[in-house]
Amino acid sequence: MKKILLGLALFLGVVVFLSGAPRDDLAKRIDAILGRPGLKKTLFSVRVVRCGTGDVVYERNPHLALLPASNMKIVTSAAALEHLGPDFAFVTQVGLCGDSLVIIGSGDPLLGDKEKPFRKGRSPQTIIQNIVTRLKEMAVTSVSDILLDTSIFDNQRVHPTWPPNQLLQKYACEVSGLNYNGNCVDISAANEKGKVRLYLDPPTHYIRLVNTLVPGPRGQNWFSVERTDAPGCLLVHGHCANWAGPYSVAVENPALFFGHLLEESLSGAGIRVKGQVREQPSPGDCEFGLVAEFRTSIVDCLQRMNKDSLSLAAEALFKRLGAEANPNGRPGSWEGGSRVLSECLRSLGVADDEFVVADGSGLSRDNRLSAAALTRVFVHLSTGPHWEIFKSSLAVGGLDGTIENHFLEKKYRGRVLAKSGYIQAVRALSGVVRTDHGDYIFSFLANRAGNGARSAIDAVVKAIVDWGGKAPVSKRK
Repeated sequence: MKKILLGLALFLGVVVFLSGAPRDDLAKRIDAILGRPGLKKTLFSVRVVRCGTGDVVYERNPHLALLPASNMKIVTSAAALEHLGPDFAFVTQVGLCGDSLVIIGSGDPLLGDKEKPFRKGRSPQTIIQNIVTRLKEMAVTSVSDILLDTSIFDNQRVHPTWPPNQLLQKYACEVSGLNYNGNCVDISAANEKGKVRLYLDPPTHYIRLVNTLVPGPRGQNWFSVERTDAPGCLLVHGHCANWAGPYSVAVENPALFFGHLLEESLSGAGIRVKGQVREQPSPGDCEFGLVAEFRTSIVDCLQRMNKDSLSLAAEALFKRLGAEANPNGRPGSWEGGSRVLSECLRSLGVADDEFVVADGSGLSRDNRLSAAALTRVFVHLSTGPHWEIFKSSLAVGGLDGTIENHFLEKKYRGRVLAKSGYIQAVRALSGVVRTDHGDYIFSFLANRAGNGARSAIDAVVKAIVDWGGKAPVSKRK
């Protein structure tokens, strides 16, 4: 009997060692990394849990609500999959109402997307070319007006809390019921025999460039862009020794941008536009004759939103969630999207003091999330039917997306699937690490963050991989 009891004690001792010591070792390593001298002023909210079960293996201030930056896109993804469903698609319709050409927008953020079509051998201009080709096949020689129906969303195209000095940046572009080409144009400059010329892609008369660039001294190739009081007029100034750009610049009123590009293409193909390009709801008193239809799946949107951190995709899904939740048919808005995401978090048991939802992309500095809230979202997804879709949308360390240049070492490459986040003084990374003995969900939010915060977060994630490669953690009692 004594031998049996001794053997049992030794067995239980091994179990305690396997379940306790590795966890203590992980905590010591993480605490040492986050306790570096350069991080003393940094606020952290951290939680690491087992995938599927949610069992906590490490946490620090897990319920502290901090600015999440683009980690807000994780909540937007979960709400979109939950409420719109994995089969949802944005559908943009082009048709004739009488002799007017009508485009009914769906909020599609990838219409004419510069990235997605190239992967399939198509240019962004294919959308407009298809419309022109179809009209010619229908023997249409003229249209009166081009009507742009953006009523799926409200008229607030810029979030009121986005940084005003960043509204020309592609990540802060306007959000419309009809988006095109990422709602941006690319501007390049070339020094041609001492004279600096500007080039616009796609070329359009909708945008007018005021060129104040001067030939720069050797090695000086830069320019900046400012909006003027005139609609669609951009002031470009700087130096150009040989070549600068292309730089993406957000346009004003993306629907009219698309409409004028379409008008110019129709005219170039011999189809006369007799009237105007106007933004207005589709006429309800005419028979809509379908000309073309363009679909973008939620899977494609999630891929661009999470791997590449495309903010327009997040905001379009956010507003569309608001539109779908309105029983009275009111247009999608940031207010409506906020209600949907807030209820989504509450349904997962997240306390109200652990989140504030202002937008879908995380650009607003009014957003707040805790690491506990984010890991709860991940655990919910990991045990549900949408896990594979969501997981495949995350950037993969050392391989693709926003963390392509992180975790490049052989033992870490491909093991980290995560969403990064970055705005001024904020660094964030949340996702899943694949270890030899199971997957772990993690969330790291850092505010008042300096240059060392992101390298510290990467070091912690590597520590989790190393720790997970040790003896399997037992839960036996």
